Amino acid sequence: MIYSYENFLTPIECQYFINQHSKLFNPATDQRTFYHRKTKVIDYSLFFVQDSKKLNGRLNFTVKNIDTEAFVNYFQIVEWPTEEFQPTHKDFEYHYYTSIIYLNSDFEGGETFVEKKEIKPKQGLMVLFAGDKMIHGVNKITKGTRYTIPCWYTK
Repeated sequence: MIYSYENFLTPIECQYFINQHSKLFNPATDQRTFYHRKTKVIDYSLFFVQDSKKLNGRLNFTVKNIDTEAFVNYFQIVEWPTEEFQPTHKDFEYHYYTSIIYLNSDFEGGETFVEKKEIKPKQGLMVLFAGDKMIHGVNKITKGTRYTIPCWYTK
């Protein structure tokens, strides 16, 4: 099952996290920021404790409505440039759930697919699913830059 939460983050919150990514991404000086293929990744839960605790709490509250034993393992902020995609895969066995929060929608392509369902990114939308069991990936971004907060949950 795929759970969907409209307006999980407000437009102001989404812009805040995009700005944080621009401000913090520097793999030359900080190992918490790195490239994964062409994406720019920040292990955000390792940065600002105040921001992390607030978002972590909201994510935990949401997943506990589905599974009371699940909790946030970690989350990132990811910048996806044009031409980037994520091949079909399942997450690690200890990542029982996966969520994706879309921080913007002013790009083309970049739809998430989970099993046979395609999810069109919309700013503030969060989707949550069993990442260790369900095949998923991201279609190629054909124009613009896509920003997301992926989160992985464990038990």
